[in-house]
Amino acid sequence: MTGIDTGFFFALREGDPRAIQIFQEARLAISVLTLFELRRIALRRGFEWEEFKEPLTRLGVIAEISPEVADRAAFASYSAGLPAVDALIIASLQVVGCDKIYSRDPHFAKYRSKDVEIILLNGPSAAV
Repeated sequence: MTGIDTGFFFALREGDPRAIQIFQEARLAISVLTLFELRRIALRRGFEWEEFKEPLTRLGVIAEISPEVADRAAFASYSAGLPAVDALIIASLQVVGCDKIYSRDPHFAKYRSKDVEIILLNGPSAAV
């Protein structure tokens, strides 16, 4: 399964060919925290929520935050120097079985694991 982060939705919105291909071909998962970030950014920037609603209906899994996720995220945050929310997103996607995670967030690139490949898309990071 393929995990996608907040920045992926902006790459998709901007017509990034790689994001479009991934969106069309992969079984996708997001963290519940990505829903929070998307809604927050939409409210702050005045985007219509409908822009994100349709892509969200194509998701296979929405990864929740559990005690296991919290434990993994604490380790990831400490060992890689990740911000807490980024670590929680990565850990939640790993727990549901994602072996790839696409993001625009350069913090994600700090994380190293044999279980998941972090792939950064081109473009600006979506400021949360």
